[in-house]
Amino acid sequence: METALATLPAERRDAAALALEARAPATRRAYRAALAKLNEWLAGRPLTDATLAAHIADLAHAGLAPASIGQAAAAAAFLAKVAGWPNPRGSMTADALRIARRDHADRGRGQARPVSADQVAEIVAIARKDGRHMDAAIAGLLFQAALRRSEAATLEWRDIEPATDIPGAFRVCVRRKKTDQTGEETDIRLVKNGAADALAAIRPDNADPAAKVFGGRTGWTIGRRFARAALAAGIEGVTAHSGRVGHASELTARGASTTEVMLSGGWKTARMVAHYAAGAKAERGAVAKYL
Repeated sequence: METALATLPAERRDAAALALEARAPATRRAYRAALAKLNEWLAGRPLTDATLAAHIADLAHAGLAPASIGQAAAAAAFLAKVAGWPNPRGSMTADALRIARRDHADRGRGQARPVSADQVAEIVAIARKDGRHMDAAIAGLLFQAALRRSEAATLEWRDIEPATDIPGAFRVCVRRKKTDQTGEETDIRLVKNGAADALAAIRPDNADPAAKVFGGRTGWTIGRRFARAALAAGIEGVTAHSGRVGHASELTARGASTTEVMLSGGWKTARMVAHYAAGAKAERGAVAKYL
């Protein structure tokens, strides 16, 4: 939200901040998150009925629940009101919301749906077969390296090095994480097999170490490409975060300890790993074994 407010005329910012503060805490949090996504997606384009409708369609395509999509539209209308802009919620936006509610009524709010190792392998294989090596590399990194889409967007070629003990694999150094915006902390992840091959396929000869791995594409674009690559493999309703959730769930299902999962995915607390891996733990629990 702060990024969105920064795009407003200076005389409107204080009023906008005050209007946001008047909302309930949960609404403030939801609006901040929704407007951060909107601001990134717009990438400098004006907020209009057409662009808001397109944004809503992309949110639905990425797997968001209708309630979350509706809140995103409300946040956009709020931003326009405090900025003194025309209300962007016109007929196109209304139609896009109707389609989202009709086609995705079964989606609920909550944790992103995890993808499995087999599903990611299928996404990567199909993308590589079609020559979409960037999509294959995105899918591999989001899952195997448990990257957030924002971390994938900021990844540079200097952060990718061959693994010393696993032929064909890469070590991925994550320097800028959600919990470490100053880049003072680093951790190392691993990418191998088809995902590593896809990463090698998109690496230019004599790559500039400071160049972005995904060519400066935004986190939102990376997430959208992952969702579309998943659809091409017949997997619906996933988002960029499905890779990170699936990473924890898959490793837990295969018997990895909480500490091992924390280290492989860069989690600081066991609580988040337990949250993401709850489904896998249930499938290994007493009911699955004895009933």
